[in-house]
Amino acid sequence: MNVDIDESLGIQLSGDGGIDGYGYMTTDDFRTTRVAIQAKRWGEISLVSSPEIDKFRGAMDKYRAEYGIFITTSSFTRDAVKASRNGTRVITLIDGDHLVDLVVKYQLYVKPVVTYELEEFFTDND
Repeated sequence: MNVDIDESLGIQLSGDGGIDGYGYMTTDDFRTTRVAIQAKRWGEISLVSSPEIDKFRGAMDKYRAEYGIFITTSSFTRDAVKASRNGTRVITLIDGDHLVDLVVKYQLYVKPVVTYELEEFFTDND
């Protein structure tokens, strides 16, 4: 999704120092940005709260990331949304619904399925 993953930091699954991915994104012809990515697989009931955003922002500082993307299979509390917009760097939040849209858009681990709906002619009992 347009992030060139750093060879030395790359994608880390454990002991990640607060990030799950690190790389570079070219935003236009002249600017490349350091990107930190955090991913949380949480159930629908557990919402990501502002302390999680704050921890991620601290990890962004550690890696000098200029841009952050926080992804969850769940959703975010209102305070988490506010926290993502505070400070000098806005963190992009991607919740479960938006994540599904991105998976479809970029065709990641999906295959299209064609379905048909029968009209009245086939379902009429007469």
